Amino acid sequence: MNLPLYCPTEDSEGNLFAVSTNGDVFQMTAEGAMEVAFSTGGQPTGLVFDSQGSSFIADLAHQAILSQTVTNDRIEITPVIKDFDGNNLKGPNSMVLSEKNNSLFFTDSGPLGETNLENPTGSVYAIDLGVSMLKPIVYSKLAHPSGVALSPSENILYVAETLMNRVLRVVIHSSGVYHTSVFYQFSGRLGPTALAVSPDGKLYVARFDFTEANNNGLISILSDSGECEEELVVQDCSELTGLFFSKV
Repeated sequence: MNLPLYCPTEDSEGNLFAVSTNGDVFQMTAEGAMEVAFSTGGQPTGLVFDSQGSSFIADLAHQAILSQTVTNDRIEITPVIKDFDGNNLKGPNSMVLSEKNNSLFFTDSGPLGETNLENPTGSVYAIDLGVSMLKPIVYSKLAHPSGVALSPSENILYVAETLMNRVLRVVIHSSGVYHTSVFYQFSGRLGPTALAVSPDGKLYVARFDFTEANNNGLISILSDSGECEEELVVQDCSELTGLFFSKV
């Protein structure tokens, strides 16, 4: 498959999925092939499943968080969030679902370059799924925020700010207050795009670079105290767009 794939993830039964900006959501078959499960008709870059098997999709073209449900064997896709305070979203990028906090966290970056060093207007939001309320965590101040991941305790949210070449840490307080700081500042390459936390709490960071500048990909492994412990080279794949640890 030559299509660029984003956001590998699994549903509650352990089935593996990925999305492509051609509009399709793919599922891996038992034979190891990827087949189209459904399409958003847009440009999906993020996908998460809840415990009931429904999914949320971050879609750049629709500039919305979409919901996918199955009713009477029919797949229905509907917009959930399209704006904040009357202003349209730029284009949601990545998401992570917190069962503990009953919240969906997502980054709003728009296409690469729309929010950049000269125009750092990307955001990080939380959707309180209990009351369907959207709250800004960092509003209109980031240069292409992309990948997100939660610590095993779900008390820490990590955010990749690609064009500042850094990872942010958001402490999630039980009171509903968020505190954000710089967790790790990288140098070299374009910047981090995808994040995943291992069961032991280490943060894996996909450090994207264009093929014109680098042949190989790089994944940095950070401890929960913010120390770089190891770096993994991915041969002949510099444009990394997804990381995932299975929970089954």
